[in-house]
Amino acid sequence: MSWSRVLALLALVVLGAAACASSRPSGTGVDAADDGTDAADDGDAAADPDAAGPDAASGDDAATTDGAAVDAPAVDASTLDGAGVDAAVDASTCPTSPCDLHDQCGCTPPLVCDLDFTDLVGTSCRAVNQAGTETSTCYAGTPATAQPSYCAGGYVCVGSGTAARCRKYCDEASDCGSPRGQCVIQLVNGTTPIPDATLCSSNCNPVNSAAGGCPSGMKCGFFTVNNALTGMTDRDIVDCATPGAGGHGASCTTDAQCASDHLCSTVGGQTRCRRVCNLTTGGNECAAVAGTTCGGFNPALIVGGQTYGICAP
Repeated sequence: MSWSRVLALLALVVLGAAACASSRPSGTGVDAADDGTDAADDGDAAADPDAAGPDAASGDDAATTDGAAVDAPAVDASTLDGAGVDAAVDASTCPTSPCDLHDQCGCTPPLVCDLDFTDLVGTSCRAVNQAGTETSTCYAGTPATAQPSYCAGGYVCVGSGTAARCRKYCDEASDCGSPRGQCVIQLVNGTTPIPDATLCSSNCNPVNSAAGGCPSGMKCGFFTVNNALTGMTDRDIVDCATPGAGGHGASCTTDAQCASDHLCSTVGGQTRCRRVCNLTTGGNECAAVAGTTCGGFNPALIVGGQTYGICAP
């Protein structure tokens, strides 16, 4: 049997994020490094993930389940304060001037290449005060403010407030973690895609968030990347989100209300948080939830060659 899912849309904006929710999360882009506060709606994934895209230093906004399309923040780079941007450039054979985000050339070590957060046009060299990666947050202070220098070379601080975390720049899927990581998140400045600023989605495990891949305390949720701004094909992905308190059977309207390893979905007209299961590996996760079996969605929820569903009667 198949049930309806609500996935969050993931959109990337460097300095400003926007999100929507649905049975499947979707997203457009992420705003680059937004120092402001974008709601940390990272985990609105339900039986249907729709994600728009992440905003750089803006946060991941995800919303509902049940075919409602969940939106995850876009990363907007426009609000970065230009923190820690250094002009020291090593005029070498870099493919991009003054430096290159992917090859990480053009800067004199220990400086690294990142977006030029003063105007989000081009690149610039910056310091690294904390070498954060995809499992690291990148904020400090009260109120929390995004810190570009808290990410290692090849990573950008995306999101705002306590939702700010480091994301990896990529050219292709092989740059991202296997099997679930995908090079599909476009950084944008408002509604304008930032050239060559594409990011990896997470390689976290949606049936076992504790296995890693996300910053401490976050869950692995489902999203749909809806890259309307770039013309890329929509993709279902997994990504990091703030977990809710709802366990199996708890009432929900968005995935943000569901705990780790659970998804807000609708079965028989009832929208509930339900345990996520992996149909490809037998759906054994449902053995711990009395009276349930692993059922899939229509359309199928497939990420990294694995088909996911939820435990239901």
